[in-house]
Amino acid sequence: MSGRLLLSLLPGEERVLRVDEEGQLQWIRILRGDRPGAGGDLVLGRVMTLDPGLNAAFVEIGLERPGLLPLKRKRQALREGQAVVVRLSRAPSEEKGARLSLLPEHPIPPDAAPPRLLASGDDPFETLRAEAAPPEEIVIDDLATYTRARQTLKDRADLLAALRLHAGPGPLLDEGLQAEILQLLQPLVPLPGGGNLLIEPVRTLTAIDVNAGRHKGSGAGRALEVNLEAAHALARQLRLRDLSGRILIDFLEMEGRRQREQLAAFLKEELAEDPEAVQLLPPRGQLFELTRRRRRPPLHELLARRCGLGGSGWERDPTALAYELLRQVAGLPATAKVQLLLAREVEAALLGPAAAARAAVEARRGSKLAWQAEAGRHPDESEIVLG
Repeated sequence: MSGRLLLSLLPGEERVLRVDEEGQLQWIRILRGDRPGAGGDLVLGRVMTLDPGLNAAFVEIGLERPGLLPLKRKRQALREGQAVVVRLSRAPSEEKGARLSLLPEHPIPPDAAPPRLLASGDDPFETLRAEAAPPEEIVIDDLATYTRARQTLKDRADLLAALRLHAGPGPLLDEGLQAEILQLLQPLVPLPGGGNLLIEPVRTLTAIDVNAGRHKGSGAGRALEVNLEAAHALARQLRLRDLSGRILIDFLEMEGRRQREQLAAFLKEELAEDPEAVQLLPPRGQLFELTRRRRRPPLHELLARRCGLGGSGWERDPTALAYELLRQVAGLPATAKVQLLLAREVEAALLGPAAAARAAVEARRGSKLAWQAEAGRHPDESEIVLG
């Protein structure tokens, strides 16, 4: 057993983080009620249309777009309007709906009306059961979830002994972890030797550029040294950011085929640790291409939104900011006098999608939250004032 699993829960948003024994972040899952659709989700859906040309059905599953259910060569006996149990095999994206697989033998719950989520594909307790090396501590900051965990894991004495209820002081996700999560939204990733990665998700792919920066190496092996550092960092960033689909990496130009083969072998070895399916294609010079299965929305789609000309950039999402502020408030002493200074969009989130979370934090504190919204304030400038 090693490291810790941290579960920070508010109505509408759950954050599950795995850290190793040195406190380094291993992976993060953010489950947003307004951004459903993780791979593995079990859903009771309804067949909307059958498409003979695609030999597929479009199924309503409660998301913005219907999911695509490929049918077997021998036409499965489905009809429009039929309730079906499906599993999401690929999470939806901005351009495409989810890809589904049919579970014809799975019973349909009585009196259940589609669409309805039957089971989450990202249930943290099921993840725990599957781990070869479970964490030494499982820390939860919500009493109801802690109680459910004790019931769910009662047949696993090792996991039950690791359960802890976080009672403070301060939030479970401290400033260091919050800063690390925010860093995962930044395009620039520093490398140990002074170089850096530039990670830029666009609509059709993710482009990653490797830069030598102020790397102190010299000679024929300098480019390879930077590239090997970049490959190690890249494999970790793919997992932490949950990047998926087509990914292009522009490494530094190296001398000769032998160095390219060495880099390709090293990158393949690093990617072998990835829990998602990754395919590394044969490189073209210093340009490498890989594909990674889209099991869930990437981190930047959960915590940020498109901005700029043609939606080419990203900025913090007001609803995600509202949840972060509420987590910070929940970690303060109930006697502390708190006022929030908010952007209008963050206020709208507190009154809308994050309203249940706000009510839960107010119930914990025993008092209503006070805030002031200002028209000229940017969402990133929202803050907590104590006094």
